[in-house]
Amino acid sequence: MVLCALQELGGSNTKLEVITYITQSGWYDVTRHDLPPYEGNNEPKYHTLLAWARKDCYERDWMLKAGWNDWSISRDGRLVLERAIERFRKKQLDVRKCYLWKPGFKKNIDPTYEPSSADAVRPEDLFEEILKDLI
Repeated sequence: MVLCALQELGGSNTKLEVITYITQSGWYDVTRHDLPPYEGNNEPKYHTLLAWARKDCYERDWMLKAGWNDWSISRDGRLVLERAIERFRKKQLDVRKCYLWKPGFKKNIDPTYEPSSADAVRPEDLFEEILKDLI
């Protein structure tokens, strides 16, 4: 998701610009579980998760190592993103398995995607359903 946002935004971006773009695009399935911060932090959990995704991309050289708070996709990042999208579209990878992706983003990655009962459920939601059955 981070690489897709960087690809679409182009150029050099900040953390806030990328997170704002992802949020406004409706790509990340933000629920009430994603809003409270992690202990010792003051930003929503999903901001931290996207920053960790950025860190993973950075460490794999999928982002340029330009400086602090510079979120820019590298040539390798563009190639990895292109290969990943190709694998999703060839059904070698399944967009249904990512419960953090909203249907619009899944359709962006795989134009043949249609929401169904085969879509993964968030662990928090699954846990709440189990609790309902027990009460």
